[in-house]
Amino acid sequence: MTLNITLKGIEELLPETEARINEKISRVEKYFNNIQDAKVVIVKQRGQFIMEVTLHVAGKILRAEGRGTLIDKALAEASEKLDGQVRKYKERLTNTKKEKPMPEMSSAIEEKPSIVKVKSFVMKPMSLDEAILQLELLDHEFFVFKEADSEQLKVIYKRRDGNYGLIEPKE
Repeated sequence: MTLNITLKGIEELLPETEARINEKISRVEKYFNNIQDAKVVIVKQRGQFIMEVTLHVAGKILRAEGRGTLIDKALAEASEKLDGQVRKYKERLTNTKKEKPMPEMSSAIEEKPSIVKVKSFVMKPMSLDEAILQLELLDHEFFVFKEADSEQLKVIYKRRDGNYGLIEPKE
């Protein structure tokens, strides 16, 4: 597994900190031996560290985020979330289902919202079950995907009641 660390608002990491990050992230290799790469982005913002970890595992993307006033606190939180994501993915692969309540969606509305980030990605066709799994692994509120059968773009999202919703275009 190749580990890529990107810093924003931080000049450099101490070698011990980099070693702890590598140790915590590489723990997931006990679940999967086919992790292509790991990306860690550490941002220092308003006296707080935000650590985003993204893993590419067998064609899927796992993502976790941790926050803290100390970099070790952000690492511990991100690592704990990542371990949970990896275990959940491994359980799904072995057809062991585990019911967990879904977190409620945030309803905070900011004044005069603007686009602050644009993401682009390759969309491979997938089934509805694969899209739900990807939504869970990314820990996002919604996921845009191209359905394998119809080649249509669709959106799967988490509902407040713990179920999922599907948005699809009318023909």
